[in-house]
Amino acid sequence: MAEIRISQITAKSSNLASTDEFAIAESDGAGGFASKKISGAQLKDSTLNEQTVTTYNLVLTDAHKTVIVTNGSAIDLKIPTNSGIAFPIGTRIEIIQGGAGQITIVPSGGVTVNSSGGKTKLAAQYAVATILKVATDTWYLFGDITT
Repeated sequence: MAEIRISQITAKSSNLASTDEFAIAESDGAGGFASKKISGAQLKDSTLNEQTVTTYNLVLTDAHKTVIVTNGSAIDLKIPTNSGIAFPIGTRIEIIQGGAGQITIVPSGGVTVNSSGGKTKLAAQYAVATILKVATDTWYLFGDITT
């Protein structure tokens, strides 16, 4: 694998190979850092999935993408069990509340969602949050969230 500096990657990732790997540091929440790897494929596949529904069930193709949900009514965004949809551990999904309808992250039975203060809702229109799968049926929720 050739060494590629971040400054050499174009805005469209045209010279980024799917097999390239990037090491990143992520806060472990205790003042330290955990190292992670992301692939060129994950960076290149960062696309939008726009929805206008009041209930959205995540699907495997949402992995490492941005889901924008826009509706005037409240929205439930459901995280399935691993036995229903096996997202790989390390999967990140960015969620944007595009409309006035507040998004609530709803775990399926057996799924645990950990967040600061037990928050499960996006804060307001245009709020952005991320879910990160850390174990078989365990996810973290962080970003612009509220109760």
